Amino acid sequence: MTIAFVLTTFLISWAPSISSLGAWGYMILFVLISAVVALVTVLSLTLARPNAAAKRVIAARDLAIYLREQALNEHTMVSVARPDGTIRLVNENFVATLGYEPEEVVGQTADMIYWDEGTAREAERARGAAAKGRIWKGAERLRAKDGRCLTVETTILPRFDDNGQLDNAITIRTDLSLAIAEGVEEGRNAVVEALPDEVYIYDAETFAITYVNARGRERFRRSLADLRRSVLLDFFNDEEKNRFRRHIAPLLSGETGIARIELDHVPGPVEILTHIDKGTDGRRSLVSVVRDITERKRAEQIKLSSVATVSHELRTPLTSIKGALRLMESGVVGELSPEAERMVTVARRNSDRLLAIVNDILVLEKLSSGEMALAPSIVDLHDILAEAAEANAAFAAECEVRFVVEGSRQPAYVRGDPARLMQVMSNLMSNAAKFSPEGSSIHLRVEDRGEVWRVCVQDHGPGIPEDARKTLFDNFTQVASIDSKKHPGTGLGLAICREIVVRHGGHISFDSVLGKGTTFYFELEKETAAAEAGRPPAASVA
Repeated sequence: MTIAFVLTTFLISWAPSISSLGAWGYMILFVLISAVVALVTVLSLTLARPNAAAKRVIAARDLAIYLREQALNEHTMVSVARPDGTIRLVNENFVATLGYEPEEVVGQTADMIYWDEGTAREAERARGAAAKGRIWKGAERLRAKDGRCLTVETTILPRFDDNGQLDNAITIRTDLSLAIAEGVEEGRNAVVEALPDEVYIYDAETFAITYVNARGRERFRRSLADLRRSVLLDFFNDEEKNRFRRHIAPLLSGETGIARIELDHVPGPVEILTHIDKGTDGRRSLVSVVRDITERKRAEQIKLSSVATVSHELRTPLTSIKGALRLMESGVVGELSPEAERMVTVARRNSDRLLAIVNDILVLEKLSSGEMALAPSIVDLHDILAEAAEANAAFAAECEVRFVVEGSRQPAYVRGDPARLMQVMSNLMSNAAKFSPEGSSIHLRVEDRGEVWRVCVQDHGPGIPEDARKTLFDNFTQVASIDSKKHPGTGLGLAICREIVVRHGGHISFDSVLGKGTTFYFELEKETAAAEAGRPPAASVA
């Protein structure tokens, strides 16, 4: 209306002839001009409104922006950081993937989520690139709140204020851990799928099965999908569960890198080798390889039986020769010249060694074939140690060392054959005495290891190289590079120890540091019934 009034006044003053129309003429002119102005206004507003095509374009743009934001939030971790690296904002996927609450990371530097120093140094270079206005792309390793290691693909976008100063940096991360883990798992499974041995891969904490190769699935006659819904312990009875836990305990504690055990199954004897595998996410898995050793055991038994047959035939004449040499050495058959006496002494020592080898072969053959039956009873391992120290004191004096029994007198009950356990102790102690420096002490002790008792024989000798670990308990094995103070052995003592301990359901091994000494130990399951009853051993130590 203001526009119409102004136009009407302007026309009257510009054209005097119009003013002669009077008041009615002025009113008519004002109405006409108002109508024209109104019509023009309506037409302008109508033409200014968006049409349907424009509306669709705007809607598509809004939808694209929404979908982009949803995709970023759903599939990537987004964080906004200040120039100094302090986190200002994180999205929902950042929280869900790494497990931190927003208040735990906002206000903190991003160093808290980096896996190692290498990642932190790379992030520092990325911040330097952002300060110069460059976009940075690369891979990072992040630490989740629960300790997992995540591998992510990272893009850092710098943002500047109106003055050209770096205001913040937007970091967009895509988690690649699952894809990498699946790729590694597929490659590994493809390698072990066709192996002739059974391979089992399972979680080190829950024992949930993650993979079993074709030979393993054949044993259980179940599909991989079915086995993946199972826990390894589901296939064991109570006794087998206890033995399995003892088998992997050194692995989980870090005492050894690989655990080995032999078991007698219905189809035949098997050897189980287990080691720890750490995945790309930092989670530990146990890998057990089960190998059928029936043929190997049969070949070993045939070889040992042949040697034992010869040894049995040799024992009687060797005993006679040894007796005759002792008589000659004692002077019963007359006084010998110094040279003859020296030769007789050498012959007697060699006959002693030969007879020891023959006896060890026969003992090992009986143990391996099962002909030597155990006579188990409830015994206290402290009694075994005390008796063994007393029985081997003379040999220790000959080697110029001494045995020291450590530990409390708290009973350590196990069920075992006292005579055979004494044999194990004697072999371990004689080895320790032979390889220990003169004047040193050899410590004997019993350690409480949860479900088992561990018996240790610790010396301060030259130690055993790690490459000898795999064969040290095999037949006729000795570490040739170590001086045994002129007390040679048969190479069968540790093999006999292993057979006896395995027959007791136990485990034998050693820890060694070159130049500092070795600790041989064996573990036997606790006899809890005797401990609870508080009763003494049912049989004295023989």
